[in-house]
Amino acid sequence: MKTKLTRFCCIIFIIFAFFAVPSPTCFGFGLTEQISQTDTVPSRNYTVVIDAGHGGTDPGSIGYKTKVHEADLNLKMSLLLKTKLEKAGINVVMTRTTDAAMLEGSGKKWKRKDMELRKALIEKTRPNMVISLHQNSYTNHSLRGAQVFYDKTSEISKTIAGFIQEQFKQNLDKSIKATSPGDYFMLKCSAAPSVIVECGFLSNEAEEQLLQTDEYQEKIIDSIYKGIVNFLQIK
Repeated sequence: MKTKLTRFCCIIFIIFAFFAVPSPTCFGFGLTEQISQTDTVPSRNYTVVIDAGHGGTDPGSIGYKTKVHEADLNLKMSLLLKTKLEKAGINVVMTRTTDAAMLEGSGKKWKRKDMELRKALIEKTRPNMVISLHQNSYTNHSLRGAQVFYDKTSEISKTIAGFIQEQFKQNLDKSIKATSPGDYFMLKCSAAPSVIVECGFLSNEAEEQLLQTDEYQEKIIDSIYKGIVNFLQIK
């Protein structure tokens, strides 16, 4: 009787253990498959700071024909990216959420102070990544396309930029540019890997029009989002 009871208990234990063992994904082995199927990132306390460039009395670049302000486009696209990342379970901190700089004023000293305040917020947040959104402009009106800049001293920054740039190449017409190292304040203001995304050229008449449409903005933000998610899959 004891032998039969022992065997029965062993069988019950084996069945319970079989169904109770977590799937490989729970341990991170199936991360790529999970992201591609659910479009979410597993909880890992991952924080991204999104910096919407310019704002307030600093409009940034001005559209060639329509005179649209770069600062307005930066903010709208940053909020779109914030929504996407948060839906994927990523923590997001914004340097600004309204049409205002972190400090109102004018002149080079004021601009430097505004940038220092952004740096202070980033340092306080201690994020895993910093994404700064901008719109480009140049005297040559034929130039167009989105491009990502990275800190040349950071291999992680370069890798993130590469993943985002690849998405631009796949999803945006005329965006055949390569990533480029840059010596900019926002790339060096934090220990976290940082990239600057120039979404397009407001100095190009055709691209200036595109950058103001909801459809094109969605393509840009979706490309940035997918680039970030693809980077997370290799970590």
